[in-house]
Amino acid sequence: MSRHGNGFRTELGSFIVDRRGTVLGFDHAMEALTGWPAVEVVGRNKDICGRFAVENGEAALTGAPLYQGDVRVDACRQRLTLKLGCRDGRLLETEAVSERLEGPGGRARVTVLTVLTLSAADRNRASAERQDPLTLLRNSEAFREALEADFDAASRSARPLALILADVDRLRRVNDRLGRSAGDDVLRRLAGVLRVAVPDETRIFRLVDDDFAILMPGAGRGDARQQAAALRSIVERYRFFPADAAAPADPRITLSLGAASFPADADKPGDLVGRAAEALDEARSMGRNRVWCYLRRPRVPLEVPVFFDGEESLLVGFTRDLSPSGIFVHTIAPIDIGMRCALSFPLPGHDERVHVIGRVVRAVPLEPPAAASRVPGMGVEFERFGGAADRRAIEAFLHRNEASTRRPEVGPLSASS
Repeated sequence: MSRHGNGFRTELGSFIVDRRGTVLGFDHAMEALTGWPAVEVVGRNKDICGRFAVENGEAALTGAPLYQGDVRVDACRQRLTLKLGCRDGRLLETEAVSERLEGPGGRARVTVLTVLTLSAADRNRASAERQDPLTLLRNSEAFREALEADFDAASRSARPLALILADVDRLRRVNDRLGRSAGDDVLRRLAGVLRVAVPDETRIFRLVDDDFAILMPGAGRGDARQQAAALRSIVERYRFFPADAAAPADPRITLSLGAASFPADADKPGDLVGRAAEALDEARSMGRNRVWCYLRRPRVPLEVPVFFDGEESLLVGFTRDLSPSGIFVHTIAPIDIGMRCALSFPLPGHDERVHVIGRVVRAVPLEPPAAASRVPGMGVEFERFGGAADRRAIEAFLHRNEASTRRPEVGPLSASS
């Protein structure tokens, strides 16, 4: 099944069912979505999908229901929440629409619009020891092991590593009003939402109570910012309480999230966790339901030439400012967002150019003179330094030139809607 990291799963799929629950049609997208091949679904009742195997001369079914509940085939158009059974035994909670088909017999076409949650896969005993029993996500011990391994891999490959910490806002109100079991159900549903929204569910962890962590190998601050923003929006929109169930005065469940990355914000695993926690604290203190990214120091003004770093050194433009995590290059020909480039530039007080590889996260094109209100150029986020000496040179320059305040800064991404 395909997975998207920037929101609900968007792959559509359709199937046709009659009033007895017999599946009459099953498209290719449904095959990809559920893992069921059409041959094991079409022509069968929705409760007996699967393949038959002959054992000891008797045919035995190895499968599971296609979906839970019933679909009304006499309704012209009906919006419904449908739980689909996957071939691997997992459940997809989806939003779908059912439409009556013209012609003899009662038939309806069901189209899946979005997938909201995904249940956990079966784990073996060794995996269960690293699994949170409530959410079935990996636990805090598994997080510590994964953090060390991912950090070591990032250091050896000189690739970035991002960490997102998330906290469920005011879950205690749910526990106090509806009981601990209702709060536990919120956490289980939230885990299902995270499995859909995060590309790799093995990098989602429940740390303690209502605190969660997401590791993103190969991702920088910009990637973490986008992922965290998507999570905040998805969770805010999801209906955690069924329409017929008791709910708090404000039925929304929201997340506060903090993000930090290596090498921009930390060079040790413990420091990375600490920096993400600082950003999370800021998100909570500023009203919750927000995403904040850690930023160690303000940008320092700097104007030096920047070159493409290759066999032939080509001038790109001039820097406007520098931070531990990146630079803004003033140029009339910015590179497209997402492109990686090798750059070098001199630093005052340093004998040689420093060398970095970065990703373009912001591009400001040259505007007509009448509308020229922005400086043309591109923001480049550092993903790799040429060597330890290059990193130390940037750190030393920023230390000498930073503003008088010494308080760590965090930068906002989004406020509550």
